[in-house]
Amino acid sequence: MGFATVMDWLLNDPQFGYYGSGCVRFGPEGDFVTAPTQGSAFAELLGRQLWPCFEALALEQPGSISLIEWGPGDGSLMAQLLHALELGQTAWGERLEVVLVESSPALRQQQQERLADLSLPIQWLSPEALQRQPRRGLVLAHELLDALPVQRFVLASKRWHELLVCVDAAGQPQWCQGEPLGADTLQQLQQLGLPADGGGRPDGWSSEWCPLLSSWLQQARASLSQGWLLAIDYALSAQRYYAPQRDGGTLLACRGQRTSSDLLADPGRQDITAHVCSTLLEHLAPQAGWHCCGTALQGEVLLQLGLAAEISALSEPGPQDLASRLARREELLRLVDPHLLGGFWWFWLEAQSQPAAPRPLTPPGWWPEAP
Repeated sequence: MGFATVMDWLLNDPQFGYYGSGCVRFGPEGDFVTAPTQGSAFAELLGRQLWPCFEALALEQPGSISLIEWGPGDGSLMAQLLHALELGQTAWGERLEVVLVESSPALRQQQQERLADLSLPIQWLSPEALQRQPRRGLVLAHELLDALPVQRFVLASKRWHELLVCVDAAGQPQWCQGEPLGADTLQQLQQLGLPADGGGRPDGWSSEWCPLLSSWLQQARASLSQGWLLAIDYALSAQRYYAPQRDGGTLLACRGQRTSSDLLADPGRQDITAHVCSTLLEHLAPQAGWHCCGTALQGEVLLQLGLAAEISALSEPGPQDLASRLARREELLRLVDPHLLGGFWWFWLEAQSQPAAPRPLTPPGWWPEAP
């Protein structure tokens, strides 16, 4: 079986999958740390990027505007965003609707419990339901794309073959070489700089690519009549992703704050992720109806959104005690540390639409221009 299918099972099966069954554990005491599990600072800074966009949409025409989070985890990020939003001080707060796209019944229940005390209208919709009634607004995909299933491939006798998952005589999963990759996949990899003959790489050299990224970008685009997409994830350019020295690709399993390359161990009980190939995303986005407006490291974006001023303010006199100030400072520094959460990339895309999405009257600190 191809690994993309197996990875989908391992992560998303509603009974046995890591996310599908709700086995995932977020936070410092869980399997991995995300920005929202460390505190509210990330959501507060992220809101400075998002809210001017909603203000611009609201000024342009009447009607509801939508914040769509695709893959909202346990709901922490959305809860922090909405708690930080002072609805009464906005001209559009009463028009805002929140839409969550979540395929896991177990995680959907966690989200409902976490967001139960919010007064805003919140609904859970499938991608198909969104496509039937597209919204004006913004799609947020935070640490989603790295969980899209990927296809693995390996070089043998100067030809790329698919890496399959099979079982041995004892019923244990193992890797096996499959058929040569098809012409369409070879063409895609060549566009990413990976030659069809391996380009001098040794036999056994392996990596992966995400065949589902194209369809996801199309789904996200079909959910919007006008607006933007912000995707935030670990990423590498194709030049770095498929560099000869990166044998084995970027796939990792994660459990209990530890990473492993043993992707088939303890099925359904560990996270499996692969970096986003930023070059592939930039190639596919226009075909799906997006303008690629800009890409930047999270650390750089958050500094433009005022993180440095937040750190400086902690030195000013006030009622906050020293322990709280130090904890807040540590949280802010982790968000820009390139070896920690600062290594994420932000991808800002605008839906190709008529009319185009309006420019905010007062753009946020990070506002890349569409080509």
